[in-house]
Amino acid sequence: MPSSATPNPQADERLGRLLMIAAMVISGTIGYFVLMSGQPALNVVFFRCLIGALSLCGWCALRGYWRGLRMTRWQVLNVTLGAITLVSNWYFLFTAYRLTSVGITTVVYNVQPFLLVLASMIVTRERPSLATLGCLGVAFAGLVILAEPGGVHGAGYLIGVASALAAASLYAATTLFTKKLAGTIRPEIIAALHMVIGAVVFVWMADFQHLPSASREIGAIVTLGLFHTTFMYLLLYGAFQKASTSSLAVFGFVYPVVAVAVDFLAFGIVLHPTQWLGGAMILLAAGWYARGLGAAPARKVA
Repeated sequence: MPSSATPNPQADERLGRLLMIAAMVISGTIGYFVLMSGQPALNVVFFRCLIGALSLCGWCALRGYWRGLRMTRWQVLNVTLGAITLVSNWYFLFTAYRLTSVGITTVVYNVQPFLLVLASMIVTRERPSLATLGCLGVAFAGLVILAEPGGVHGAGYLIGVASALAAASLYAATTLFTKKLAGTIRPEIIAALHMVIGAVVFVWMADFQHLPSASREIGAIVTLGLFHTTFMYLLLYGAFQKASTSSLAVFGFVYPVVAVAVDFLAFGIVLHPTQWLGGAMILLAAGWYARGLGAAPARKVA
């Protein structure tokens, strides 16, 4: 008789790291496809939700995840609130891409773990360590330097930075709502329901008078729905199941690095020294925090 497969933690960890790196590389290119779609942010959110809903619901049906699903009112409420905050986060994120740049938006988005710390302080009255507060202070000092409120960028740039910060705040809220469902509903089901609810909400806001017409625009929208939503989410779930929390935290910083590279390679945008300083402070503080001075941050998925 053939012997059953023996668990191999080292192989699982290696595979989990590769899946995480792949997911973060894909995530770092989202901004490029959002801009290439030529669509308003509301349209991009709607079509990403619609395509993601169809493909994720189909995947869950294929795997049999819908069978026997029962949800309490409490679970329905948390799924709904998580969906609304998630897709609203996308709207502000996509708006910020156009007002600042892909790289700057993504770097600002990495203050999300610290917004989650602040939310925990307010909601659950958790008392963070002095080290965590130190990371928090460095990150927000970097945010102020990056935003350059007295700089020459103009009001649009500041609105873009504020939009990225709003996106990070909404994703922190999504994390809180989704954490309440941990262990009760499969993450693939949660993601599929988030997409369905997002499509229902944003169908009333989308501008159907300005739909994508060029093949490049249509391709960008389809890629965002299938590749950057369904495929990327499945990679993330595989990483979550196999890689250690510390690996997830560390390799998550592939995301902003790729985004800054996309800015340079696709649009010729190079951060000037002040922006590099502010961005480096945010990423170093987040990396320091992720390495063990606080709970590993939830992964930021655009």
